Amino acid sequence: MRKSQFLVRLQTERDQWERALNYAGAARLGIGGVSSHWSARDIAAFIMVREQHLADRLHEIQMGESLPPCRSQEELDTFLEEFGYPDFESPILNQSNANEWAAQKYRNTPFQELVVIELHAYEAILEDLKLLSEEQIEARRLYERITRAVIAHYRQYAADIRKRFKSPIKR
Repeated sequence: MRKSQFLVRLQTERDQWERALNYAGAARLGIGGVSSHWSARDIAAFIMVREQHLADRLHEIQMGESLPPCRSQEELDTFLEEFGYPDFESPILNQSNANEWAAQKYRNTPFQELVVIELHAYEAILEDLKLLSEEQIEARRLYERITRAVIAHYRQYAADIRKRFKSPIKR
């Protein structure tokens, strides 16, 4: 896949995700049961944290740096303290706990603030991806990593929102 095609795919999936949030509407963002006990708001916080993690990793690659995934609990704790989110690429990370951490950490953050942070992270992903060469992208399997880290979540949770709320919010 070419970078230009992937960027279109990423933006298309992103647009669908934003439509799903609009479908839920501000009045229903905090209603649980969208995905297990999570609300659409919890899901947005989770996606934001995943995007922040991905944006930082892409920037490191673009700058010629790269952190290996954490291999010990001590490294995970240090990573969390330094970056403010878990190392989602660590093979020893309990993904379920990390996902729940993201939802809990931002539960009391105003939704508009979440949106601002999330948009910044998404834009950083786009900018760094545009600056990377096809060789860098292929060598790091970035299309697969980005698909796993965000595109798959956009799809899954957009479907969950539509399933939970049978009709769009009336405006």
